[in-house]
Amino acid sequence: MKNNMFVVPGAFVPYNDASNLLAYKRLRNLDLDMDVFAFKSKADKGLEKELEKDDKFKKFNITYTSDIEWAVPRNHPLRLPFGLILMNKYVHDSLKQFEKKEYKYLFTSIVPGISHICGKRIKKKHPEVMWYASFSDPFKNSPYKSAELENRSLLYRFVYKVGAWALYNNRYEEAAIYNADKFVFICEEQRDYTIAQYPDLDREELLKKSIVMPLTYVPTWDMYKQLIGVKHECSTPKQAVHLGRLYGLRRIDTFLEALKQLKQEDDKLEEKIVFHQYSEIQAPDIKKIKDYDLENLFKIHYKVSYDESTRIMKDADVLVLFDTLMPNEPSQPYLPSKIVEYLLLKKPILGVCDSNSPSYRILKEYGFDSVGCDIETIKANIKALINENRDIEYSLDKLNSDNYNMLEL
Repeated sequence: MKNNMFVVPGAFVPYNDASNLLAYKRLRNLDLDMDVFAFKSKADKGLEKELEKDDKFKKFNITYTSDIEWAVPRNHPLRLPFGLILMNKYVHDSLKQFEKKEYKYLFTSIVPGISHICGKRIKKKHPEVMWYASFSDPFKNSPYKSAELENRSLLYRFVYKVGAWALYNNRYEEAAIYNADKFVFICEEQRDYTIAQYPDLDREELLKKSIVMPLTYVPTWDMYKQLIGVKHECSTPKQAVHLGRLYGLRRIDTFLEALKQLKQEDDKLEEKIVFHQYSEIQAPDIKKIKDYDLENLFKIHYKVSYDESTRIMKDADVLVLFDTLMPNEPSQPYLPSKIVEYLLLKKPILGVCDSNSPSYRILKEYGFDSVGCDIETIKANIKALINENRDIEYSLDKLNSDNYNMLEL
């Protein structure tokens, strides 16, 4: 048997999606020939340029099938019947592609979930292959499935539930947990939360199968290099930015309450710091911002391009991380990929995170003290960030993709 790998990731780079980038970073350091069977997707021009200069991309031989916008219609619910047909075809065709050669390893990804169904189908017929199942978010008992439905219309709830059944079904995760040889997680919290959903299986055996391979950056890519060593003079007032969606369990209720109280305590707060939100924000939050008279302190902007978001982060005085909040769970399994770019910049970070989350742990490990999610802690952290201008220094070795080999972990 050849020392090679069959990769069934759903979509793949140069399609720019967090799960595709994650899959590529997990695979690029392997000394293997890799055949990729993926849905066709629109290439990201910036990512294409990075891959053209990346010698490790040359070992990926990619075969394309149906268009991902039809096969995995996340933003097109009316295409769902066609998507179910094309996803089923992907499972069938992936087995046919696999059987054209002999492979030692198999790799699948939780997003899109149909990738793990391909893995299960292949593993069932070819039990000798070593299957690595990659995870970026938990599917089974995901609290986001219900959080997304709060304050939504009956029609939205119906469409969402149908879409969730087709695209985020528990069976996608179960296919891997019950059948794969190895599980690859982004953090210990995600691993522990996922394993806890399977009380019928031996926890110690699942832990033995588990690999934690953290979120990383590729040191030769310009999109990351431009974030390292940025010199910046602080603005007056300080500009604090959050780039990313605010939805579901990524709540900002306590943050807005803390900001309201700070404004009441300091009528010159707007001269010291201003917060900016780029991308989606929920209507109840917008109403609170108006009701609390925070429109000059918390400014809302449209979603921006990646290049523009990079410029905004480089110009910012404070980077804000609004985390997923699950206070009643022993472990919060969600880790935003944006944390890598934040850490590369070595700027002050305000982390609105609970102590059970990977973001909280990671920021603390890197020496960031302005972390917490209760009102008094947020107020104290904002005051500290206004008054401090200290340099933050730490090694980037743990973030460097070149320091990890999935098969050796």
